[in-house]
This record gives sequence, C-alpha cells and structure tokens, in this order.
Amino acid sequence: MSIENTSSLFSKGEKLTNGYFTGDAYLQLLLAKDKNNNFVIGSVTFESGARTNWHTHPKGQVLIVTEGLGLYQERGKPAQSIQKGDLINIPENVEHWHGASATSKMVHIAITNYEGEINAVWLSPVTDLEYAEAN
Repeated sequence: MSIENTSSLFSKGEKLTNGYFTGDAYLQLLLAKDKNNNFVIGSVTFESGARTNWHTHPKGQVLIVTEGLGLYQERGKPAQSIQKGDLINIPENVEHWHGASATSKMVHIAITNYEGEINAVWLSPVTDLEYAEAN
C-alpha cells in the first residue's frame, strides 16, 4: 500500500499585496536575481479564484505547475486549463494572465527573466467577466 504525499513542495510564502493580483495569492521566493543568474524563481500559490493581472515579460517566463488546477490565457486567445506537471513557456512581450480555477487552488514555479532591472510589465486586472468566461 502506497501513501501519497499531498503536502506542497514549498511553503506558501508571503501574501502578495502589490495590487497585481485578484484574490489570495502568495509568493515563496526560491532564488533571487544575482551576478550569476539573470532571472528570479518563485513558487506562487493561488487560492481558488485568484489570478494575476494581464501582464508581459520583456524576456519571457516559464511556469511549471506543481499542484492543483489553473488557467493560462494569452490576449486574444482562448484560456487553457493547466494542471500539475504542465510547463508553460511564455514568449517575451506576450500579454497574458494566469491563476487558479474557480474551484481549485493552483501552485506553480515561475522562472522569470530580466531585461535590465525589469522582469514584468503589469497591466489591467482580469475582469470578473473575462475570468468567468475562462472558467
């Protein structure tokens, strides 16, 4: 008989209160940008219903879903369902958002590249209507 480990890979981290998220989202910083790495790595936990604003990354981003069910959407395209084990390679300057589904939390590791000192350009919130249509 096997016992499945249901605990999260990393701790939940600190609640994000920067205005770039709707709902309850948390960040556990795993690796900060330094002289050897021109990127940051963080584990982001989205409680059900939580999501990012629309945004872009000047040098792209990679998401690795480690838990739950979520959504990823690029502007002008249908939303995609994402789940544990999925890898999303987001090209530079593509307007998008990501977050949990309406019924499940979602956790992903985000690897975000920098261009100079900028790793994200934050835009408008995802509206409740946009989110409802994505679900």
